[in-house]
Amino acid sequence: MAYYPKLRSNFIPRERRNHVIDKLLKLKEQLNQQIPDRDLENHLLLATWNIRDFGKVGGFNPQARLPESYFYIAEILSSFDLIAVQEVNELDDLEKVISIMGTQYSYIATDVSDRSSGGNGERMTFIYDKRKIWFKNIAGEIVLPANLLISKAELEVQGDKVIAGKQFRRTPYIVSFQCGWFKFDLCTVHIYYGEDKEGPELQERVEEIQAIANYLSKRADHAFLEDKSLILLGDFNIIDQEHRTMKALTDSGFVIPEKLKNPTNLARDHYYDQIAFKTNKGQLEFIDANHSTSKTGNAGVFDIYENCFNGDDFEVYRNQILTTEKGKKLQDKEEALRKYYDEWKTWQLSDHHLMWTRLKINDSIAYINKCRV
Repeated sequence: MAYYPKLRSNFIPRERRNHVIDKLLKLKEQLNQQIPDRDLENHLLLATWNIRDFGKVGGFNPQARLPESYFYIAEILSSFDLIAVQEVNELDDLEKVISIMGTQYSYIATDVSDRSSGGNGERMTFIYDKRKIWFKNIAGEIVLPANLLISKAELEVQGDKVIAGKQFRRTPYIVSFQCGWFKFDLCTVHIYYGEDKEGPELQERVEEIQAIANYLSKRADHAFLEDKSLILLGDFNIIDQEHRTMKALTDSGFVIPEKLKNPTNLARDHYYDQIAFKTNKGQLEFIDANHSTSKTGNAGVFDIYENCFNGDDFEVYRNQILTTEKGKKLQDKEEALRKYYDEWKTWQLSDHHLMWTRLKINDSIAYINKCRV
């Protein structure tokens, strides 16, 4: 990590510096206890995280992130080899975090999605450790063929019947990577939210999930011929394990390990984020989460607020909260102000916890055996 010079500088106000250092130390201890140690050859630590309005101020976002937020985010991200990050807007915030993480990290990002079509000006991004992850120089945004368009309808145009429909509100992004012996295509999504209640907006959400799963399922079959796996991850806005939003993902042959079937929103009642796999038998080994040689297990959801911006921090940030438009209205309403703190802090870290998994990637013995004549 390259944050030490910044911690010694005036990057963080002097009155908060010791507090931030204490929080960083607790966060490091939490990561050490809950996330496996990284190694060079045998395992891939993969994560997905929707970082709320990352690089965006305005709209619902009341103010820019504080300096310490970048340190906390960088500390969390640097525990993994490869991370898909959703809800990145302008790249300034991302580049601040990368500068703290160190020169060994790089990122790949899409252009911003179209705001007028519901894309919210967001980018899809991957952050990766260049010492371990090899970008295979192939990347692209998914454009659906006519037969897979979302919310399809048959229209008559000058006497001819045509199929009209929508592309994704935020276009999924697929990139080819290699880590050790493991070759894989990694696709990240941020599925349209719309509405939780039954109706056309929820139906569009389901159709987006179905469309990307069906499209990539067929693509994965071709990837198998090149000994590649396909991993689909990101914010699917899945309601729960039994809901048709989940069924839309798994019906196409994608597998979600049991340990990853956990809620990721702050209230822990929605299963928004997922990591799903489609791979040839024997091509990728899922490590048994309950019989792990790792001190921490091999998959899970990381609680980003266990140590940072928790209840102990309210008084530290009271004055900062009171500078926001909503905070000013609540300055004489203590209970409501404390409740607003729980909302305000989601623009400092996020309104999603991070999901991660650890994969075995050293397939040298199997590869050598394949070379027999």
